[in-house]
Amino acid sequence: MNIKDIAKMCNLSVATISRVINNDPKVADSTRKKVLTAIDKYKFVPNITGRSLRTQKSNKILVLLPTMSNQFYSEIIQGIEETAEEKGYAILVAVTNLQEHQEIKYLHMLRMKHVDGCISLFNTLDSEAISSLAKNYPFVQCCEPTMGADVSSVEINNRQAVYDVVKQFINRGHKTIGMISGEYYKSSELGRETGYKDALNDFGLKFDKNLLVKNFYRYEDGSVGAKKLMSNNPKPTAIVCASDSLALGATSYLKSQGLIVGKDICVMGFDNTAITMYTSPTISSINQPRYDLGKESFKLLYEKLLDINSTNKKIILPYQIIHRESTGCKP
Repeated sequence: MNIKDIAKMCNLSVATISRVINNDPKVADSTRKKVLTAIDKYKFVPNITGRSLRTQKSNKILVLLPTMSNQFYSEIIQGIEETAEEKGYAILVAVTNLQEHQEIKYLHMLRMKHVDGCISLFNTLDSEAISSLAKNYPFVQCCEPTMGADVSSVEINNRQAVYDVVKQFINRGHKTIGMISGEYYKSSELGRETGYKDALNDFGLKFDKNLLVKNFYRYEDGSVGAKKLMSNNPKPTAIVCASDSLALGATSYLKSQGLIVGKDICVMGFDNTAITMYTSPTISSINQPRYDLGKESFKLLYEKLLDINSTNKKIILPYQIIHRESTGCKP
């Protein structure tokens, strides 16, 4: 298999294939996808430096982040880095900014053997593309596995976490419970929203679509979400948020309306990032074991580095519900 064979299969010129291999930004995304799919399918490695490219290891792994603005990722990266170092690997962190063309560009490093493996914390590619990637290269997903993809991954049980929180609210007498969710991270969002709906149903409270609002994950989205929820009649007495940033935004809006968060209304965040402990009121949150998520994701990757054909694994780590002032608990 050589570059001419790939060009013939794709019905493209050798020059175009070469531009894709060299990551030329002028190549159309559709063309890049077509070529990279063929490269994956036939496990083609460009003969840039001859046999050494096929046999040498870089002792580097790529970590793909969707954004740098979320402090949630910092401890995961630490877990990956320290565990990787024990095995002699360094990490390269790349940010996709939720852009598919950026993701494809960075995954090009894996295909061209510039890195030995990749841990991704979010992917825009579909399940077929992810399954193909994971079949041919050491690749695992952390926190946000692509639904339907055959790939090793590690996460928490997002559904059960929110289910347990809603159950606690119901047991404390709350009858109108709202949720502010996001609209991008499909796997975790689906799990958290399903947990919310299932708990309401299991404990005799009817799901009201007006009590589930979706936007993005900025602070202002939490504020907008809380405003929408409080326009309902009856108003919610408890709100579950899909992230701490949403919970902080919601709390800010509720305070601006003269409500005492933790007394007049309860707010629960998600991720237990550091800022939750330094706000007024302090924010209750569902803790994800971020360091362990990073640690376990590298362990999964290392199995693939040793044997690409090893069985894919799905690891579910425990979570913890932490109550603070925003749900009526004293610090």
